[in-house]
Amino acid sequence: MAITKQAYLFNGVYRTIANRLRDRHNIKLDEHVDTMLEIGARPGQGVTFKPVDSDRLKGLLQMPAFAHDNRSDLCDRLAAAATQGEGYRETGAPSLHCQIAAQRCNIHLDSYGFVAIAPDGQKYYNPDLVQHIVDELGWATVVGWLDKKQPAVGRFMNRFHPVLPNSRNRYDLTLGSRFVLKEGQGWSLGIDRTYSLTGEKKTMLNLEILRW
Repeated sequence: MAITKQAYLFNGVYRTIANRLRDRHNIKLDEHVDTMLEIGARPGQGVTFKPVDSDRLKGLLQMPAFAHDNRSDLCDRLAAAATQGEGYRETGAPSLHCQIAAQRCNIHLDSYGFVAIAPDGQKYYNPDLVQHIVDELGWATVVGWLDKKQPAVGRFMNRFHPVLPNSRNRYDLTLGSRFVLKEGQGWSLGIDRTYSLTGEKKTMLNLEILRW
């Protein structure tokens, strides 16, 4: 069932996505939505809609701030394995991931962006790709299924996140999990439980400040 414009324009997840597109890239999302099909429980799930003109939207995303998934390249093909349509990833982190097809588009916000641009203009993937795959693809799929079956359980389980070496922990060679106590736009407070390769165990309170 389609979601009315009056309903989605004031939805928090929609506003997070739309505001970022407008403020950072001068793209007005509401001009490109023909029919709003689904709004996720959080920005990481984003918004799914039928576009007015997918080619026009793809044209606007062809700018230096977005890297296009080139499926003729092996690395890009692997990164785009879960992408429907053409994929455009905002550089930096957090990172908008735009999946654009003729009849169905999804735009969501990845917490662990992994696309960067080298000084020579070439795109490359940083090591946060592994954290992204495990947390925002693998674990998020489980949480998304729970959101639909048992929303209260999904909201609670979304507080847990796997922790691998990533840019936020300076690629510390530890594995573990995080329980988010409180979070807002651009910050989160959680308890991290990690295990190092030497067997050392750590439990610590961790405040993360993100650049939005």
